Amino acid sequence: MKNFSRSATTVAGAILLGATCLTAAGLASAADAAATQRILSYSDMVKLTARTEAQLEAAKAATEKYRDINVAVAEGFVQGSPDVPGEGFHYLNPNRLDCKFEPGKPEILLYAILPGHTKPQLVSLEYAIPYACLPADGPPPKGFAGGLDVWHNDEPVPFWTVNAWLYLKNPDGLFTLENPNVP
Repeated sequence: MKNFSRSATTVAGAILLGATCLTAAGLASAADAAATQRILSYSDMVKLTARTEAQLEAAKAATEKYRDINVAVAEGFVQGSPDVPGEGFHYLNPNRLDCKFEPGKPEILLYAILPGHTKPQLVSLEYAIPYACLPADGPPPKGFAGGLDVWHNDEPVPFWTVNAWLYLKNPDGLFTLENPNVP
């Protein structure tokens, strides 16, 4: 009986140690997955070309600093709208309004005060091409590769615009105008 007791204790200790190791490994895997989790949904990933994906990753890398709204303001972005439901606050950089589409240089940044936050959070990049470059009644601008981006020419704003929801997952799609996750 004494040997059984010692064996049971050893087995229990081994099980406990194994469970602890598995739990630690699971937490590490979850942390690694969260750190590398992509904003793009599976359906977006299936449809995106490698070139589009590279453009989006370059855009995110170039705009990561704008998570801090103070950096955006210091670099010339000014608030251009009140809080628009489904989009947030538009911060426009007038120096970037030209006839070029550059993934790493969006003309507009969208910020929203999300549940659980007290400060505006960067949620999307918005690209704008003035009608002076491409008239509203003409074809939309060429933007991201692959043709999934949907440009809008909504009056009274005199621009073609497209959003890229790189900072807040949008269940309606990466390039849609509004995001139901934005209050």
